[in-house]
Amino acid sequence: MGSFGSRENKGIPTLKQKQVRKWWLATVVKIVGLNVKVEGKIPASNQASLWVANHASWLDIPVVGSMGSGFLSKAEVRKWPVIGWLGEKGGTVYIQRGGKNASQIASQQIANKIHAGDNILVFPEGTITTAGDVRRFHARIFAPALDHHLAVQPIAVQYLNDNGEPHSSVLWDDQSFMSSLLGILGETSIHVIITFLPLISADECSERKQLAELCETQIKSIVTGEEKEDRKRMKDATR
Repeated sequence: MGSFGSRENKGIPTLKQKQVRKWWLATVVKIVGLNVKVEGKIPASNQASLWVANHASWLDIPVVGSMGSGFLSKAEVRKWPVIGWLGEKGGTVYIQRGGKNASQIASQQIANKIHAGDNILVFPEGTITTAGDVRRFHARIFAPALDHHLAVQPIAVQYLNDNGEPHSSVLWDDQSFMSSLLGILGETSIHVIITFLPLISADECSERKQLAELCETQIKSIVTGEEKEDRKRMKDATR
């Protein structure tokens, strides 16, 4: 069997598997018709880290994943036909919620993937947030970084309309997935800006809460426009 089905290093995607995953997610982004712009520097392939991003839409998974990351998912998804198998081969970390030592097991699984060279994307808000805003980051999500000395890559995700304002159509709300997808496909243009902020080293913060607040502040400043306002004020002050 080819490399995509190899049983070696179970759960750790091979280079070929990561390439297929990246190609597939990029294809989804292309089919949906998103205009994606990347700001900042995407980490080199030898700098695997814990990717943390604000959760603005279900589109975050294909959009950010196409930049080169695996994901977390609930354990039940592993049993889904085709999708579960593809997720496992693509390096998804399946979490058994509520089980004994579930958080420690998940933390170790994430660390194993990252130490093996695969980025893992998490959403510390725990839910999709209103367009143009960022909710509080849950500190427990950052446990793997401190417990296993992992670097953290903060990422700000924005979906904008032609006027540069938050695009409301990307929100899932209470509609079905199909309704959401059809609504997005019906839009003439959705601009996506993915901002890679400076990488945070494993020893930069000593507590989960401190690390969570640092990432939340940095990402929120981009998403809410605070960073642009600060730069504008600084520019005006020097005139």
